[in-house]
Amino acid sequence: MLILEIGCNNKQYRSGFTLIELLVVLIIIGITATLITVNFNSLNSIEKQSNSFQRTVNFLTEESIITGNEIGLYLSSNKQFAEYLTDDNKNKIDSNYKNAFWSETSSLRKTFKFEDGSIIELNDQMLELPMMIFYPSGENSGGQIDIYHSNYIQRLVIFSNGKITDEIISY
Repeated sequence: MLILEIGCNNKQYRSGFTLIELLVVLIIIGITATLITVNFNSLNSIEKQSNSFQRTVNFLTEESIITGNEIGLYLSSNKQFAEYLTDDNKNKIDSNYKNAFWSETSSLRKTFKFEDGSIIELNDQMLELPMMIFYPSGENSGGQIDIYHSNYIQRLVIFSNGKITDEIISY
């Protein structure tokens, strides 16, 4: 019985993967890993944005409780501000609560849905009425913000207890 230099004479043990086949598999694995990483990073970015808006809601809720005043949150497509709604103290609130979320999404189309079901499109003009009102009891008027990205809609639902849910809706 002759044995080849590779150590085996049986045909079933001589077949294996070629270098080209191994490289193709490695390239496919690399591309798949890259796509998964990019998608995961975009989801993390969306989560950070909603957390940033959550901090705004928390700040305004605490400010309303501490001062005992109602606070209105005014929104346009590219800016936001809050002010006390009482007649004797109609001042803007310190801008420390502002976050990068609203400025990062300033070029995107946004809508606000009130608790009564009416929907308003947020544009560059600031409305004279607040989108949300924060009460000294710790509650707020609630609402829903839809942000229209190029291939999905980011929906922030603000409940009256201050909790926010963030949903991604694909077209």
